Amino acid sequence: MNWTNQSPKHIINDNVYGTVRVPSPIDKILDTVEFQRLRSLKQTGLVYRVYPNCEHSRFVHSLGTFSLAYGLVDKLRHNQPSLNITPADHTCVSVAALLHDVGHGPFSHLFDGEFAKRCGSSFKHEDMSIRCIRRIMMNDDIKSSFESILGTGETYEQNVQFITELISARPFDFKDSESFKALSDSEREEAVKREWSSLVSGRGPEKSFLYDIVSNSDNGHDVDKMDYLLRDSKASGVAITFSEASLYRLLDHVRVVIDPNSGLKRIGYSLKCVGEIKSIGDSRQELHSKVYQHKAVRFIETLMVDALYKAGDLLKYRGTNGKLFSLSEVTEDVEAYLQTSDFVEQEILNSSSSDPRMVEAQQCLLKIQRREIGCKVGCFEMSPKNATQVDGIANNEIGATEVVKKVEERMKQILKATDEAEGLEGKLENIQFRVMHSVLGRGLDEKTHPVERQIFYDGKPKDNDGQPMMGCYVDDDYIINNCPRMATKWEIFVMGDRSLKDECNAGFIEHIKNALREAGEAEKFLTPRKRSPPQDESPDPSCSVAAKRRLFSSNAP
Repeated sequence: MNWTNQSPKHIINDNVYGTVRVPSPIDKILDTVEFQRLRSLKQTGLVYRVYPNCEHSRFVHSLGTFSLAYGLVDKLRHNQPSLNITPADHTCVSVAALLHDVGHGPFSHLFDGEFAKRCGSSFKHEDMSIRCIRRIMMNDDIKSSFESILGTGETYEQNVQFITELISARPFDFKDSESFKALSDSEREEAVKREWSSLVSGRGPEKSFLYDIVSNSDNGHDVDKMDYLLRDSKASGVAITFSEASLYRLLDHVRVVIDPNSGLKRIGYSLKCVGEIKSIGDSRQELHSKVYQHKAVRFIETLMVDALYKAGDLLKYRGTNGKLFSLSEVTEDVEAYLQTSDFVEQEILNSSSSDPRMVEAQQCLLKIQRREIGCKVGCFEMSPKNATQVDGIANNEIGATEVVKKVEERMKQILKATDEAEGLEGKLENIQFRVMHSVLGRGLDEKTHPVERQIFYDGKPKDNDGQPMMGCYVDDDYIINNCPRMATKWEIFVMGDRSLKDECNAGFIEHIKNALREAGEAEKFLTPRKRSPPQDESPDPSCSVAAKRRLFSSNAP
C-alpha cells in the first residue's frame, strides 16, 4: 500500500502555506491525546506577553513541519527514483516531523531550560518526545492502522526506532574530514559503515539523507527550523531575511548528493541558493535578538520560573496507577507529564492554598499581569571568545552565566565607589538591579556559520549512472567575505526598577550604564574604549572615526 498516492484525509487551512494536507493513516495521530495536548502549548512560550499576536501553538507548528517534510520527501522520490525511497521511509519521516515536539512541557523551552536547571534536573524535551512517540505508535489502534505500511513485528519496531532517531540522533558526528582524506575509498566506506551502525539502527548508510530532513544536528538546515522561522516571523511581525520565497526556491533546488568527505548521501542544494541557505542561520539570530530573547521576555521568564519553582511542590498531577507527581517530578511519568500545559499559570493563580510558597508564586504572576517587569537600563554585546581571556578558564566552562556573575560583582564595586566619591549617601549603592544575558547564535557553535556545513551541488542536477552527483562545500573566500568571524554573540544587559526611568533618577541610569561598561572592560569582556585626545593635542591616527572626521573638517579650507 502506498498512502502517499492517496487523497488527503484532511485539508487544513494554514496561514503560512495556505493548506496542509494530511493523508491516512497520519490523520489517526492527529486525534491522539498526546498530539491534541500541543494545542495548549504556545510555540514561542511567553513571547506573546510582548508580541500579542504570537499566540500560535505547537500544534500548528507541528502540522507545518509535517507538511514541509512530506513535500520534500515526495519531491526527492519523484526527482531521484534511484534513491529507492519506500512508502515506509516516507511515512517515518512524515510522522517524525509531526511528532518532533510532542514532548515539550509548559512554556516550551523554559520548562526544560531554566526551570529544569533550577530543579537540578537534566531533562530535555527530546527524551520525552521519544517516550511519547513510542506510546503513540504502540497504541493498538495506531499500530493496526500503520502496519500495512510499516510492517509487523520486528519490522514495525525498527521503523518506530527510525522515527525516534530522526528527531534525536546525531548520525554525522563521527565525520572527521582530515582522517577520512587519508583513507582509500574502500577503507572509508568500511569506516563509515562501522561508525554508522554504532550510532543509528533505523536505516543504513544508503538512506543517510533522510536524517537531514527533520532535525539536522550537522548544519541545522531542517524543516523544523524553516517552519518556525517563517511562522514566528509572521506572527510577531518582525521581518527576517529568510522568506517564503526563500523556502520555495530551496525546495525547487533540493537534491540528494554525495558528501565529498564521508561519501554519505546528504541533502544538498544548488550553489546558486547559497544566499537562501545563509539566511536561515542569520534569521535565527535575528529572531532570537528581537523576539525570543527580547529583554522584556527574558525578564518575564525569570518571574515565571520563580512562580513555577515556588508552587511546583504544591501542584500535583496524577500519573500511572494513580500516583501523584509534583511539577518538578512529572518528567518521571509520561501519564503525569501529559497533564501539564501552559494552563499551569492559571492553576497557580486560581489556587486557594494559603501556603506561603503559593502566595509568593501568585505574586510573581501578578507582577507579569500588571507589567511590573522592570526596564532595560544598559547593555553591551560581546564575543564569546572574549570570555577566554579569564586566566585558566575555557570558554565552554565559563559561559554567559559566569560572565553575568562577574559583571554584576564588578558593577556593585564600581557603584559603591562612585557613591562614596560623589557623596550620594548610599542611594546609588543600594539601587536594585539584575544583570542578565542573551545568547544570540546561528544554531551551531560560536565560531561556525551553518552555511559552512551545508553541502551544495554545482551546475544542473543529474544522476550519474543511477548515483547522486558529488556535492561540494562553499569555498573559504565566500565564508571570509560574507560571514562574521564569530557566529554567536552574547548580549549582557541590566534590568532595573521602572522608577529609574523617572526624570529625577536620570543621573542614576547614567551611572549604571557607565558601571556596566567599565565592568565589561575591567573583566576584559570588552575592548577598552579609545578616548578622544585633549583639545590641545592632535588626534592619534588610531583614534575613533568620529575624531578623524573632526580632524579632517578642521583642516578643510
